[in-house]
Amino acid sequence: MKKIGRLTLLLLGVVLITISCEDDFAEAGSDLVNNNNFNALLYDASQLEVATKPLVKMQSNSLNSYSLGFYTDQVYGNYSASILTQLRLQNPDPGFGAYPELDSVVLSIPYYSKPISQDETGTQYKLDSIYGNVPINLELYRSNYFLRSEDPENDYAPQAYYSNQRDLFESYLDAQPFDTIVNFQPSAAEVRFRKVNSRGEFDTIVASPRTRIKLPLQYFKELIFDKEGQPELLSNSNFQNFFRGLYIKPVNTLETPITALSLLNLRSEEAKISLYFNTSDVQDPSDEELQQKEYELYFGSNIVNVFNTEDQTIPTGNEIYLKGGQGSMATIDLFTDPAELETLRASEWLINEANLTFYVDENQISEDHNQPQRLFVYDIKNNKVLQDYTFDISANDNNPLKSRLIHLGRLDKDNNGKRFYKLKLTSYVSDIINKDSTNTRLGLTVSNNVNIFNPLKAEVEGEENIEEGSQIEVIPSPILLTPQSTVLYGPDAPEANRLKLNIYYTEPN
Repeated sequence: MKKIGRLTLLLLGVVLITISCEDDFAEAGSDLVNNNNFNALLYDASQLEVATKPLVKMQSNSLNSYSLGFYTDQVYGNYSASILTQLRLQNPDPGFGAYPELDSVVLSIPYYSKPISQDETGTQYKLDSIYGNVPINLELYRSNYFLRSEDPENDYAPQAYYSNQRDLFESYLDAQPFDTIVNFQPSAAEVRFRKVNSRGEFDTIVASPRTRIKLPLQYFKELIFDKEGQPELLSNSNFQNFFRGLYIKPVNTLETPITALSLLNLRSEEAKISLYFNTSDVQDPSDEELQQKEYELYFGSNIVNVFNTEDQTIPTGNEIYLKGGQGSMATIDLFTDPAELETLRASEWLINEANLTFYVDENQISEDHNQPQRLFVYDIKNNKVLQDYTFDISANDNNPLKSRLIHLGRLDKDNNGKRFYKLKLTSYVSDIINKDSTNTRLGLTVSNNVNIFNPLKAEVEGEENIEEGSQIEVIPSPILLTPQSTVLYGPDAPEANRLKLNIYYTEPN
């Protein structure tokens, strides 16, 4: 019985220790410094440098979403976003029957949305990544610029197109748009439309929010139906050389700057142009002989976002200026004093936590400013995320807003109501101090989805004198997909708001 009692106590102790360890693990990154198990000390005197880097151009043809419209920023000014895309045939060399008659042509592009409730009237949705609620016009042009998939001047690597090529692309447009969409404005209402089923009959489809706009019949009759059996429709490559691109350009009909920007899911199979037509094998068919059909044009593999940033400015100063779109990022250099770093490496500290806390400049960023909830940091030299990102146990693929909260903390407020972002770099700093890892430059950007890195080629200002191999070559793609911005205090700010590298450590016994 005594042995059983001791065994029970031992098992109970193991359980309690396990629970305690799990609690400590769950709390790591929140109140680790105050945990009595560590008794950590704070070192915050490390020297660091931060610099704002305006973005000159970014690769914008390898995105999963595309911006369209206008955006006005109280700090950075205004810009607009247009889209150039190839179209792709549903199937090459299509046949439309002996006597086809085009009935309607509909452009359909789904919005990003999520259902929030459901009742007898249907499903209610909330739109995501829609900024502003001002109606705008859209002009649709035929482009005569050929978008290549491979770059013959770069050993036939995948062709890169950039956000600053607007003037080039617009110089290849037809003189007049083939259609103008008036008062375009996204709606959160679910949509109902007809779709031809396999029996040639129309079914009523209920779908998530999307734009559905009728396009001119005669234009697409000449573009598609009149080319049946001709070389232009024999293959997608032939068609994309014949109709080289569709350019969608927003038009502000007001005299003042506006915000009316939409993030569109052009990579979805639901993004398309549908041609509805009737056909038969006889010239004057009866209702029974008439067949209802549908032919679709999808958005092609080459889609490019271009921006007009003529009215946008990136301020200069000691603050850190971060802006989405073709805006700005920042670079961070830690341990800029080599002697200090050698002293830290000789200390043999156990690094419990290391973080950078960025305070918002409340004088420039008001409470109603459309500020990003998340920032993103990455390794510039190696063009990859940090180890802290990879090992963050809070990763949530289904909810980016609540994902990787240990490493990339959300916008928060301290006890005095001051807004801040806390980014934890514990593994990164620990490896530099204790494993002699290379102290590389870090890149800092805004982000609308921290689950995505997807590095894209970029050119930024002020990199000319940076050592080769440490220059910025790529940026995370989400910066291109959000217009949001912020202004943060840097390492030269007053003490209460100063950016510091806070290192919490335990000294060796």
